[in-house]
Amino acid sequence: MKWIYSGFLMGFCLVAVCAATPQAVPNHVLKVDDAVWPVSWASFDQDKVISYGDYQYALYWDDDRVLALVRRNLKTDAFQQIRFGNYILAEKHGNDERYSLDGHRNVVLGISPGDGRLHLSWDHHNNELHYTRSHKGFLTAPPSVISVADFEPEQPIADQEPASVTYPRFVNGHEGDLYFFCRDGISGDGDIVFYEYDAASGKWTRIADRLLSGEGFYAEWGEQGSTMRNAYLQELLFDQKGRLHLTWIWRERDTNPDESKRWGHTYASNHDLNYAYSDDHGRTWKNNAGVQIADTCRGEQISIDSEGIVVFEIPVFSWVINQCGMALDSKGNPHVAMLQMETVYQPENRLTMSDRMDESQQPRQNYFHYWRDDAGQWHRSKILKKYKHHARPAIVVAPDDTVIIYFQTGGEGIRCHVARSRDHWTEWRTARLAGPDYTFEDASKPDRQRMDRDGVLSITVDPCAQQSGKGLAFLDVSVQRLVDSVYKSN
Repeated sequence: MKWIYSGFLMGFCLVAVCAATPQAVPNHVLKVDDAVWPVSWASFDQDKVISYGDYQYALYWDDDRVLALVRRNLKTDAFQQIRFGNYILAEKHGNDERYSLDGHRNVVLGISPGDGRLHLSWDHHNNELHYTRSHKGFLTAPPSVISVADFEPEQPIADQEPASVTYPRFVNGHEGDLYFFCRDGISGDGDIVFYEYDAASGKWTRIADRLLSGEGFYAEWGEQGSTMRNAYLQELLFDQKGRLHLTWIWRERDTNPDESKRWGHTYASNHDLNYAYSDDHGRTWKNNAGVQIADTCRGEQISIDSEGIVVFEIPVFSWVINQCGMALDSKGNPHVAMLQMETVYQPENRLTMSDRMDESQQPRQNYFHYWRDDAGQWHRSKILKKYKHHARPAIVVAPDDTVIIYFQTGGEGIRCHVARSRDHWTEWRTARLAGPDYTFEDASKPDRQRMDRDGVLSITVDPCAQQSGKGLAFLDVSVQRLVDSVYKSN
């Protein structure tokens, strides 16, 4: 394999961008591989690409379904790749052939600077947890050449493991502490489990077995209301003062035993933007007004019945897509990117479990920006154009608090909507991050460490846009130069 540059190098003069006509933004592209499976591009990651020191790491599935890790030298752009031959993507889930290319079965990375380990988790959709980690010092005293021998065998993450894992994620605290969370259960009937890592002992401790519980009653779904659901997280992020922010939506599950008469657990049942925060690393949780709603040390959990968690009402049949993105601004306020309808659309006929909205209604789904201000009030933007049906967006915030929501367009490359803090995020412009030679399925989540340290939006993309899922590349964009380019005229 070999790497190549494409387009302009980051650092050259950028072109001005007007609101009506997106223009190309110079960038730096490093091509790594020529064949990976489409599940590499799922937006459920936190994180798939991550930096520590002089190196950047990314996980993906190789063309023969083998888990692969690439290490990129950020100074020279040289890279090394290793393949974990024993870790192979499941071809199907039970007897269901639809799972042969199941986009849920993503791969994620975590770092624990305290002992220099890189943590890996992979291949989940309602199945047992897969987890391993490097030996100590892999990050802090990196070997000149990486190998599978640098990693321990697959192992339990803790004595009490969830039995039905989907959407595993790692997240670092403001001082580098590492946390892990995932869903335990199924769509419409699951709980969020939360763990903390101790670098001194190398052990994980479960903080909450039901941080977000599926219990409670919701009257607006089904003929008799709903008693089962699960939470879909946007993100779970620490700010620079150590506060842990959590935003999510709920998905309901109808308990009608007659499959032909149920609404199912489609996107139609997704509803409400919810928010909670913790100032003690996830032990106790408060709602938007600062009222404590859960103490995980006492076995309490956040549920749909918790007081004051809904910060923006989104009715069922708004077709809000689960798991888009969240970022924090310089003051620690959350900003959320969502894909949904502005007004409800309820079909005349009952839906089955696998149905989605009618094709004729797809243009009604667009992007929206939600944010919390310094006074704790939540706001929503005007409609932000969506270019491709069902393409989840991702979101980052520049050092000057300019918000950038980026997404794929379907054959026209990667674009972004941009708005400034000084305009109170009300005036939006559009720019192109990459042309049609580069894309992703859903928006790839950013390398948060590199974003915070270097001001570089660094994501993994597909370098063969017309053959989705047939390559891997890193796309780097200087966020400040992007902002300067968009607002060059004023």
